[in-house]
Amino acid sequence: MSNSIHITKRNFKGLTKKELDEQAVDPNSELRQWGRKSLLKEEVKKTRKQKGKQ
Repeated sequence: MSNSIHITKRNFKGLTKKELDEQAVDPNSELRQWGRKSLLKEEVKKTRKQKGKQ
């Protein structure tokens, strides 16, 4: 996976709701990167599954 993103849920542990809301607005925040990582992982899993069925 060449598009590796090194963000985990630990990065958000202990943040207040206000801090999370601020990260949700910022397009370059760790929260947004974690969202991109989740989507990327889903896509990779789907392609691997389809490739295995062939």
